Amino acid sequence: MKKRAMKSVLALTMAMVMAGSLAGCGSKGSGSGSSSGDGKAETSDEKVALLLPGNANDKGWNQEAYEGLQEIKELGFETAYSEKVEASDYESVFRGYADQGYKLIFGHGTEFEDAAEKVAQDYPDTMFCITSSDIYQDPNVCSLQNLNNEQGFIAGVVAALATKTKKVAAIGGMEIPSIQSYILGFEQGVAYVDNGTQAMTAYTGDFSDATKVKEQANAFIEEGADIISQDADEAGLGLFEAIKNTPDGIYAIGAVKDQYDEAPGKVLTSATNNIGDAMKIAAQNAADDKLKAECYKYGIKEKVIGLADYHDLGDVLTEEEKTFVQETMDKIASGEITVKSAQN
Repeated sequence: MKKRAMKSVLALTMAMVMAGSLAGCGSKGSGSGSSSGDGKAETSDEKVALLLPGNANDKGWNQEAYEGLQEIKELGFETAYSEKVEASDYESVFRGYADQGYKLIFGHGTEFEDAAEKVAQDYPDTMFCITSSDIYQDPNVCSLQNLNNEQGFIAGVVAALATKTKKVAAIGGMEIPSIQSYILGFEQGVAYVDNGTQAMTAYTGDFSDATKVKEQANAFIEEGADIISQDADEAGLGLFEAIKNTPDGIYAIGAVKDQYDEAPGKVLTSATNNIGDAMKIAAQNAADDKLKAECYKYGIKEKVIGLADYHDLGDVLTEEEKTFVQETMDKIASGEITVKSAQN
């Protein structure tokens, strides 16, 4: 298929998702290694770069964005990325890509907000787009706010339905708005089931130390928690190390991607967060000059937030309980249920 035809078909399908997802969000006002792809972009206007705070193969949050970038590359864009970017290098890496003619640069996470807003003022022809954020700044800073609160809510609902001990837990990494939103959502989801389940939560303070998550998970298990979820990026892998050798009836709920393979037979499901899909929409709209300095929200309604398969643990929940989960997701999508967020 020729590139122009491919772009037209994609634009039609993606525009349907983008329609209705645009919403006003909070604005802050005006003011490393790198690997490049070999895409076949026809013009410099179709060059897309990505800054990651962690490893591109963390099997979670960073990998989801990296895979989104690879799909953008497959659409014909020239792509590049930098992983494990240190805070002290945010501005210089942004500037480096802008100087090379990248017209859309993603900063993957709220930690990139300040640097993007500062650098953007010097590169008015480049769009800086921050994921998991609600900022925007005229004329060239936008954000893709994946609704972590909805992700946490549905994990909380599943946990409260599956627990036998009436104690469940959620572990967050850094205490930043997106992770706080997940934790708030988890607590609200547990309460929504209204069956007397206690939600225990904690933050470990970073996204890389899996040992901290493992220790916190073990502590929750000792307190009686039998269902534990996490939203801690690469550090979250510590949950699966903790859960592997636990007695039957103690399960993990994964995050961002389907993480069943991290501990087969012990991962009940995963609350997924397909931010890569939102990135593809943004890239296409940037190529079509339709990406604006706005905050774009993506949740269950837009099919960015969802729930992975139960795999061989499908009998942990009854069919009635599974139906309740799906009906709850439908109510969130329709707006009947409003989920708390730290980013409102």
